[in-house]
Amino acid sequence: MNSSVPLLWLPAGLGAGVLMGWVAPLPFALPLWVLLIVHAVVIFHLALALPLMSLGRVTGQARVWRALVAINVLAVPLLAFILSRVVWHTAELQVGLLLVLLAPGVALILPIIRGAGGDAESVLGVTPLLLAGQLIVVPPLTILLSGGVFQWSDIPPTLLPIVGVIVTPVIISAVIQWRWKRRDATPELVLLPRLIVWWAAFAFFVTAWDKTPGLAERLSELSWLVPLSIAFLVLMAPLSLLAAGLVGVTVDKRRAILIAAVGRGGLVILPITLALDQDIWGLVPFVVMGQASIEAMGLLVYRSITREILAGENT
Repeated sequence: MNSSVPLLWLPAGLGAGVLMGWVAPLPFALPLWVLLIVHAVVIFHLALALPLMSLGRVTGQARVWRALVAINVLAVPLLAFILSRVVWHTAELQVGLLLVLLAPGVALILPIIRGAGGDAESVLGVTPLLLAGQLIVVPPLTILLSGGVFQWSDIPPTLLPIVGVIVTPVIISAVIQWRWKRRDATPELVLLPRLIVWWAAFAFFVTAWDKTPGLAERLSELSWLVPLSIAFLVLMAPLSLLAAGLVGVTVDKRRAILIAAVGRGGLVILPITLALDQDIWGLVPFVVMGQASIEAMGLLVYRSITREILAGENT
């Protein structure tokens, strides 16, 4: 896949949606199913970019797998807990930050890794497991780290959307890949990373346009996301490099681990947050979109500086 991915479309889509919500709000609120269909298209394209039929690649990259597990099971929850406590006074900010930071990133990090001279193939086989881990681990971990602010009773409304918006598109993508594999005719899919970003930007735009009028007076609270998201991007660098150093991998794999560690799964978590009770958690989707937009800019910075941070053999 091409290493040039227009990630800045994500903050642009969010900003345009908020602006439209201010100056030209929709005449009626969009039904949840309309928003979820848009996000299902994003998940479908995202899943199509993952090697769902090649989970065996993980066994060939055991050191990378161990590093990413250690980062996402140990380092990220600790850092997410600390950063979320800064906004303990606003439950939606606290829970939204936990949900998006605890979710490992998939698909979009791969072109960035390639652009930074990293070994994207070493991470590729792990991404389907990271995607599955989001659905299984993130909700209970959020309940635990939020100190009960987010509860088990908040989860049932999200179960049907998880099946319809995430599981179903992933299954469809897996079937398509299976057919390609049987025919030995897997296409290059060069434009797929761009399609993911463009669809995600459109989903951000539509979601923000629909939700902004009801939350316009509270959007200023999202300013907390800027320092906290930047802090995450900065602090994850030494933690991920420590993990990569402990497992003992080459420079190109260290670059891959570094970028994979900072990439979060906001695109997957977002439709789940839309299914939460919006009277209680209405600001959470904006937290996820806001963090993802800041992360998009941060990933472009990482792509530029990773070669300098990890100078070594050309890859």
